[in-house]
Amino acid sequence: MRFTTFIGVVLMNFACGSHAASNPAKPDGESRIRIFGQNGAIAQLHAGKACIKGHGERVSGSLGSAFGSLFGAVSNVSLGMPDTESTRNLSQMNGIASKAYFREYAIPAGIPTSLRLGYQDVSSFYTVGNVRYSGPSASCSGAISFTPEAGRDYEVGFSWQGRACQLSVNQLVDEGGTTRLEPVPVQSAPKC
Repeated sequence: MRFTTFIGVVLMNFACGSHAASNPAKPDGESRIRIFGQNGAIAQLHAGKACIKGHGERVSGSLGSAFGSLFGAVSNVSLGMPDTESTRNLSQMNGIASKAYFREYAIPAGIPTSLRLGYQDVSSFYTVGNVRYSGPSASCSGAISFTPEAGRDYEVGFSWQGRACQLSVNQLVDEGGTTRLEPVPVQSAPKC
């Protein structure tokens, strides 16, 4: 009985993982970013850095997020960014033993922020805009960098051009009650 309780406590500690701060972005030098995760996906945030060093903030791909996604115990962490089609339809990305989630972070504006993103054979990522792709690629990964503007909100994801996958960062643009995603320029992020 004690061993079972111990294992349960260990698993719950892994499932809880780390959480972003809960303060909204301030127009005076901060912006916000939303990053998605689930089992089979890696997402690492390197806020305020033009390059990738170590693991950064592990949004997805850590042992804690893996157990949380596996058991459906992981929850979204929101700073109050507006909903997008991706957040409204988040449950459609769920897979078997792989609950999709997002986390929002405040990041410094005016200086580069880098991300390492990838997924491996997660079939739910093959559905884009209600179009189901029959296997454009078994994986998609890379490291990108962009420079956020103060007071702006961003969402990170994968975009498709034919069967080719690209990492993307989109600015959330309010259009009178609806939110449109507008791509922002990104470049490859080197290792530090």
